Amino acid sequence: MSQTLPQRGDGRIEIRFGGAPENIEGMTTRVVEEIKKLQEAGPSDDLTNRAKETARRGYETALKTNDYWLGRLQTVQMYSRNPSEILTRQQRINAITPQVLQQVFREYFPLNRSTTVTLMPATPQ
Repeated sequence: MSQTLPQRGDGRIEIRFGGAPENIEGMTTRVVEEIKKLQEAGPSDDLTNRAKETARRGYETALKTNDYWLGRLQTVQMYSRNPSEILTRQQRINAITPQVLQQVFREYFPLNRSTTVTLMPATPQ
């Protein structure tokens, strides 16, 4: 059996958090409120810049590991892409703006297409 490549437009976004069972509903509501806020107003310049700096640091660290290079080379091979794309990550991070992120939240976080799963602790018998 062969596995097909991921299809364009196929994907998932996962948000995870832990908390006491009685707090889950409020926490889930807060996540939805934050997504709506990001869709309507976008993130602040400060939040965007902090996220970009975190991405830059992660990229700089990853460049020093064999696992990063192996994973990226496998990905470009799988998608028949140019391996030089690996080195454009810094430019792609720099291109992120609050407006770009707002559009991402509008496009990829549809509030009418979500699933909430709650793992509850076992009750003693």
